[in-house]
Amino acid sequence: LIGLGRFGQVIQGTLHTPDGEIISVAAKSVRRKDQQCYRNFYREAAILVTVHEDEHHNNAHSNIIQLLGLINETSQKYILMEYATKGSLLRLLRRAQKENGALAHGLLYAVDIVRALRELQRLAIAHGDVAARNVLVSANHVAKLADFGLGRDVYAPVKDFIPLNWMSVEVLERGEYTCQSDVWSFGVLLWEIATLGQEPHYGGNPHDNPSCLRLSRTLRRGIRLRRPPECSGEMYDVMMSCWYENPSERPS
Repeated sequence: LIGLGRFGQVIQGTLHTPDGEIISVAAKSVRRKDQQCYRNFYREAAILVTVHEDEHHNNAHSNIIQLLGLINETSQKYILMEYATKGSLLRLLRRAQKENGALAHGLLYAVDIVRALRELQRLAIAHGDVAARNVLVSANHVAKLADFGLGRDVYAPVKDFIPLNWMSVEVLERGEYTCQSDVWSFGVLLWEIATLGQEPHYGGNPHDNPSCLRLSRTLRRGIRLRRPPECSGEMYDVMMSCWYENPSERPS
């Protein structure tokens, strides 16, 4: 077992291709056999197919986790994806915090995710849960956006659970997931990189998970995540630009 979430779990496996090649894969399955889990499973598969079979690209996008196959049988359902050997960005950040207090490729990973979000914006797809825990890192230090179980077509917004402290104002108040709400979450991802994987919070107990109403009121008052001690002014300015209340004022 290499990953466990609310709707799915991921195990490491091997894929034997018709050409005789053996490939390491991450196999994602539903955790519970109910309608919501199945909806998220098929949504993730559909988004990955859309991204990697788009007519503008002959090859898989290097900063979005690659779909390798799909098992869709009654008794077992798996999405087969490339295996990112270094694991999640959040894990790397927290390991760096414990070991030496630095992550050599942190800003390069952020640039990789910008490329992934730019591609999703071109395809009019909102990810819906951009965070360090959902970024995987390959052996050659390429960051890849993953976990599209909460991803959404921007023309059909759906209210689903995601951790509140990554949410934009419009998501908290109206459940409006768009590419611009992903930009807000990307700002929080930058904050995670700058703090080496700390849990974002807006004052009080960092382990508290506030209600949508309380957090939206906090954000409406102009309160934002504080500048981390080791964060440059330029990087914090980028974060703050991602957190404009008006989505149209955020970077695109």
